Amino acid sequence: MKELDSITLHRAIKGDRKAFKALYDHYSPFVWRVVFKMVSGDQILAQELLQETFVKLHSALGNFRGESGISTWIYRIAYNLAITAFNQRKRFTTLDEIENVLVGNNRTDSYDNSEFIKKVLAQLSADDRFLLVAREVDGMSYDEISEVTGQNEGALRTRLHRIKEQLRCHTEKLLAGRSMHA
Repeated sequence: MKELDSITLHRAIKGDRKAFKALYDHYSPFVWRVVFKMVSGDQILAQELLQETFVKLHSALGNFRGESGISTWIYRIAYNLAITAFNQRKRFTTLDEIENVLVGNNRTDSYDNSEFIKKVLAQLSADDRFLLVAREVDGMSYDEISEVTGQNEGALRTRLHRIKEQLRCHTEKLLAGRSMHA
């Protein structure tokens, strides 16, 4: 993404309202897209996160040191707010979407599968759940996830592979336990 010009950015940092509006207009579409995907299309929550991102940015803009691009800083704020919302509301995606990814459409007992999915996902950190859902359910590209998390694409690919392997092993153990009790 093209960064906002440095003159407008410096004016926004100094408190110029028009410059901050230009900053908002420039970065809000991508922030919206990121948070909207992270909350699985919940428009109300995405709007709250978008507003909260720019409120937080406005109050902290004077602390921006330019060690990274302003876009990275803004997206990191949005990402952290979305992770916090996830931890508070447990709302990255619906249970049905995760169930489709992990179990498929071969559902025989929705309640049992829901409990099963909860057990499988309970072992993942919020960051790992985000990566799994963002990539496998929401279809975000590694480039988009990289911009949000600040991690390079190769590391994200490796991490997602390890998460899937971990889930596969854990799933096999849980399924073996299910069949023993059936």
